[in-house]
Amino acid sequence: MALRSDNYSIQKYIEKAMIDLPAMPTVIVQVLQATEKDTVSTTEIENLISADAGIATKLLKVVNSAYFGLPRQVGYIGQAIAILGMHQVRNLVLSVGVLNALNTPSPKIIEVQRAFWENSFAAATTAQAMAKKKGLPTKDQDLCFIGGLLRDIGRLFLLTAFNQPYQQVLSEISKTNEHLIEAENKMLGTNHADLGGALAERWNFPHALTDVIKWHEDPQGCPEESLIPVLNVVNVADRLAAACTDGVSGTINQEWSPAVNEWLAFSDEEVEEMKEDLLNNVTRAKEFLGLI
Repeated sequence: MALRSDNYSIQKYIEKAMIDLPAMPTVIVQVLQATEKDTVSTTEIENLISADAGIATKLLKVVNSAYFGLPRQVGYIGQAIAILGMHQVRNLVLSVGVLNALNTPSPKIIEVQRAFWENSFAAATTAQAMAKKKGLPTKDQDLCFIGGLLRDIGRLFLLTAFNQPYQQVLSEISKTNEHLIEAENKMLGTNHADLGGALAERWNFPHALTDVIKWHEDPQGCPEESLIPVLNVVNVADRLAAACTDGVSGTINQEWSPAVNEWLAFSDEEVEEMKEDLLNNVTRAKEFLGLI
């Protein structure tokens, strides 16, 4: 599908493809909603996950892998929650759901997706570590992880469903150094951040996560001021991931905003350490992705 000078046509195709996407499995929506409550119990989450044999099996497979390096085998969901924590398990369940929702039969696109998820898992782990270093509350650290993981689901949607037109956008940026959001708006009539936010709303993600996805490219523009520290972390993780990968997943190396950089207040040495950690996390992500 070639881009037209009038982007109305491609925008309509994108809108239709968004509508045609499968709904998030009920169990995943229920787990997300339950873990937002302060009174949720381990038993409640265990019962929800165990009701879907496919998700439960994949979750136990991942938990028992070398990725987590647990000293003993985990045999049931309640044990996984007790060891990893409710929010870590929630993040794993959500990851499985999004991977399944945006699947494709095309070997070429599968390779693109694989590189995308390696980048995303590495960014998520780096964001979580950065949030801890900045002293953010534990709940915000968890949000940084899942926000870092899913920040670019709008881009994944474009890479999967509209690969050829989106590659034209990326090609144009490589020539002009135009900001990604601006180029997407101009050539597609929408952008990956807005699309990601729309996907999150369609899949009934929590409001905070939806806002992180929608505003990760422009933290200062988010109307919810309490989320700006989380958005700053996710924004930096996004930029580091782009700088440390080869771009095969469609990542674009862009500068950090002055406001985010001022808030971060990390030395050059600390930034280099984060880059090194991110590259290590890419290696871990490859192992993780081989399991789900």
